[in-house]
Amino acid sequence: MRIRRILLYLSLILADFLALTIILILNPALAEQLESSSFLLLFVSELIFIFPALPLYMLITKQSLKDILPLKPLGWKNVSYILVMTVLLEPVTWLLSAITSLLYPNAAMEISAMFSRENLLMALIAIALIPAFVEEICFRGALINASKGMSIMSAAIINGVLFGLIHMNPQQIPYAIFLGIIFSLYVIYTKSVFSSILAHFFINATNVFLALGFQDGTETVSSAEDVRASVIPFAVAAVIFFICFLRVYKQFRLYNLFRNPINNE
Repeated sequence: MRIRRILLYLSLILADFLALTIILILNPALAEQLESSSFLLLFVSELIFIFPALPLYMLITKQSLKDILPLKPLGWKNVSYILVMTVLLEPVTWLLSAITSLLYPNAAMEISAMFSRENLLMALIAIALIPAFVEEICFRGALINASKGMSIMSAAIINGVLFGLIHMNPQQIPYAIFLGIIFSLYVIYTKSVFSSILAHFFINATNVFLALGFQDGTETVSSAEDVRASVIPFAVAAVIFFICFLRVYKQFRLYNLFRNPINNE
């Protein structure tokens, strides 16, 4: 039943993408309009993760939005935990992204390059806010709900792998899998999708500001040789930060197990 529900939702998402592709092929004018507006293209690309996939999934499984989305209030302590842990995770994601950027184009940086200080608000909405809500409702909402009954780590790993693969970009897959697993653990322990929305928004917003910094020349990576030379010291820093993350995560986990007991823990 659990695997069937996961496959059902994934099938509905893929059907959304297929339907959009067919519509754009049949309507070149609409395709041209989407391609001419980066913001609109990103919005539509994100929206099809949940519409009409989510309403159809709810109809087929006879569930309400309240049944699917874990919406427990976070509280100030969990907000603090999430922000601190997410800051400590950033060097690991940057390291994974830097390594894969040696082999493949950095899609996130290419998208960020389309925005500037003049349209910073639009960039934050398109790259940080909308993906944080839409992707978390999809993956840490519907798909985590479909994983109920699995062990915590099985549900988190499956969710992370699917989250990575759905990006369909080899440069993004490793760090997306890593973040997908961590975000899933946030939601499982807090019983709140707000935890992963907060973390997702924070990471994407940070990357927007970093990309603008690169454009201004405050930091530059001029070649693959520069990246290779920085990998080892950067890896050491990432390991140190991740060890600190694990210490904070342990406290976060214990706090939430006391606050929100989990039966299959």
